[in-house]
Amino acid sequence: MTRHTPPMADGRVASPPPLRVGWNASAALVAWLVSVSCLFLASLGAQLGWLTWYYWKQGMMPTQADMVGSHSLTLTLILSTFVAHAVILGWCVRLIRRTSPQGMLRALGFDWGFPLWSRKGGLLAACVLAAPGFLALGAWLERYVPNSKTDLDRVLAMGPSIRIAIALVAALSAPLVEEIVYRGIVFGGLRTRLGTGVTVAVVSVLFLVVHVPQYWGAWAGLTMLGLLSLALTLLRAATGSVLPAVALHYAFNGIQAVAIIFFWEHLEASQSTTP
Repeated sequence: MTRHTPPMADGRVASPPPLRVGWNASAALVAWLVSVSCLFLASLGAQLGWLTWYYWKQGMMPTQADMVGSHSLTLTLILSTFVAHAVILGWCVRLIRRTSPQGMLRALGFDWGFPLWSRKGGLLAACVLAAPGFLALGAWLERYVPNSKTDLDRVLAMGPSIRIAIALVAALSAPLVEEIVYRGIVFGGLRTRLGTGVTVAVVSVLFLVVHVPQYWGAWAGLTMLGLLSLALTLLRAATGSVLPAVALHYAFNGIQAVAIIFFWEHLEASQSTTP
């Protein structure tokens, strides 16, 4: 029997609340492990492919110094992230389709914010507008929390093509894939076992932990990222949808991507003159 959603007072049809997810906590943890493993294996495969290319071209294996300073290797490793994200997204889609009869959009609540002129659409706009606030918070924290150069900073300093590649990953695939994994699959599955409060804490920490290696030493940035992770997860818990978290994540990464491509030299110069 088909269940119809009653119209609201103004005649519009309200979006029904997202149905209970079809996957469990075990499937959620497996999906998280798959996501981490895909990123590692894509990086490993890219490095092995580059080593093969180098040996074929030079007739010998590269030294450690050759690899550390290699522009082509770094670019290959960055672009391999797109491959990892594609595999991760495919895994998540297959899991949702296999376990959730209502379909992927309903299972993740991607139909939550429509129509855009509704109150929910206004909240989506607020999520986008909140992104600069988190970046401003990070800048403020740098005045009080120790901050040092990270591996990511050193990679960004390798040249414009490297910065463009990183910006493209951050602005195109990372927000969608990460939100589907963490606020979608992992949150939905763990909440069936742990409850909302504990799940918010666990998901927020997991998201932060996987970003620690690239931001190690930038304690102000990690503090801000932890707060952002908590906000994204709370949005998921409060709305029952992944969509608000996706909107905030895209806005946050998009601003950073623009800054990396167009204003990196200026930002580096200002940081180097800061006492």
